[in-house]
Amino acid sequence: MEIKDSLYLIRKLLNPIPQYILGCLPAVAIVGDTPKEKLTEKLAWVLRCLGCPFTGLFYSCNVGSNKTDQCLFWLPSDYFKCENDGQLYPIKVRPVGIHGKILEPNEKQRISAEIKRCTARASVLERLSSLVSAYYIFVGIIAGISRVTNQTNVCEDWPYIPLLLSWTIPSIYKRIIWGHLIVKNPKIEMEDLQPITLKEINDDEIRNHKRFTVTFTAFASILFPWITVLLAYFTPPIGYRCRSKYVSVLCAIWSLNSALAYLCHLKGERGVSNFCFGIFHIWFSICGFVVAMLIFFLGILTNNSEWWTTIFGPSCDILDTTCT
Repeated sequence: MEIKDSLYLIRKLLNPIPQYILGCLPAVAIVGDTPKEKLTEKLAWVLRCLGCPFTGLFYSCNVGSNKTDQCLFWLPSDYFKCENDGQLYPIKVRPVGIHGKILEPNEKQRISAEIKRCTARASVLERLSSLVSAYYIFVGIIAGISRVTNQTNVCEDWPYIPLLLSWTIPSIYKRIIWGHLIVKNPKIEMEDLQPITLKEINDDEIRNHKRFTVTFTAFASILFPWITVLLAYFTPPIGYRCRSKYVSVLCAIWSLNSALAYLCHLKGERGVSNFCFGIFHIWFSICGFVVAMLIFFLGILTNNSEWWTTIFGPSCDILDTTCT
């Protein structure tokens, strides 16, 4: 009996991976793009972005599409000096987001060669892979909404993963439209250019706009994933059942980490990943690994609906009497 069960499990795992899972993989790679050289550092950043949506969305929405701003994002605070009344002062936190400062045109010209060396344009293939991810995510959104609004309430499982990853759309859009890639580590390329001189932003309107956009990004990264829970709740079998609870775990991780990342940004960071001695970077990366495993397992459960009942009990049966 045990041999038969093992063979059955192997056959199930050998089933083709659903296309929407493969289609969403480029979205994760895009949101976790980094100019770090080492593979472990690249993987750690991808996991961090997967475990903390605010990190990836902040880079996509608040850093912008300007090549210079994208390169300066990766530099620690000790690469900069702030000019005030002809005097240069050290900067305690990275000049990004609400702590942003102005780069004068002559200083921008001074580092232009290094900026050009660090950046490249996305290839046609990279942009097409982004479109594939966008396609599956939008189809997942439409499928989720249609399942809720469908009056016949056909009891069959639907893929939650594209809808869960819909928060990556701003990063996908940025890659498709502008296509700027940071291919070399600015920290290495600009090491001999220190210090890079910046000036304070004296315009209150600009400062308030930066505060608003960063805060809006934080609230979006905290609240937006819960739309999936809402749709799962109203999808047959209706109620806060196994699927809703499972998705809630993912959303809770994302909301908690996004809130923590926002607080870290408010306080200010000296480097990209060394806030509080790197503890939060490690925590976000570990959470990203947990999220990756949960999403992978969710894909298996969605592809094998009967496993919900086998693993979690009869209450997870999609053919529940609440379906019509």
